[in-house]
Amino acid sequence: MEKGSVGSAIIKSVVLIVLGAMVILGVYLMLTRTKRQPAKDEDYTITVVDEITTTNLEKTYPASARKVVELYAKIMQTLYRETYDEDQRDAMIAVLQGLMDEELLANNVNFAGAIQVEVNSRKAQQYSIPAYVVQAKEPEEVSVDGRKMCSVDCLFNVRNATNPTVTHYYTFILRRDQETGNWKILGWTPKEEE
Repeated sequence: MEKGSVGSAIIKSVVLIVLGAMVILGVYLMLTRTKRQPAKDEDYTITVVDEITTTNLEKTYPASARKVVELYAKIMQTLYRETYDEDQRDAMIAVLQGLMDEELLANNVNFAGAIQVEVNSRKAQQYSIPAYVVQAKEPEEVSVDGRKMCSVDCLFNVRNATNPTVTHYYTFILRRDQETGNWKILGWTPKEEE
């Protein structure tokens, strides 16, 4: 009987050594796999251009009229101020276009082209938008022809090269989309300073 128990002990030892080796090999592979990732992925920072160009309005549409105007202002600030390529510019203008009411777009057939021309012209003249402020309180909703509408005020600081900053006030008119219920920009107008 001693011979059988010694053989059994040897088999158990061999199985334990093989299992231990497999565990050590698995831990080693896990540790070396994470080290193989390129360092530049870890150092990559999402820019404001990346943030806007990856915006999916179907999934994350701004929750309020104020947030719609805030996103509009952020996109315009980025278009005037940041460096980007043509694809990124087109993606930002597409997001901007997604904030617009269907009636505004119908009256401006080449909306994207008009924004592109305006931005190119302003950038060539060294205009930038260093800051903007959207009104703090939620706007009052009114019903016009059975559709919910509201207005949101926004202040833009605009700088031309090294000249002093000039403040421009605008009132944005927004209307709820009948299908989605999202606030869309119907238009805007300059506002007198208060």
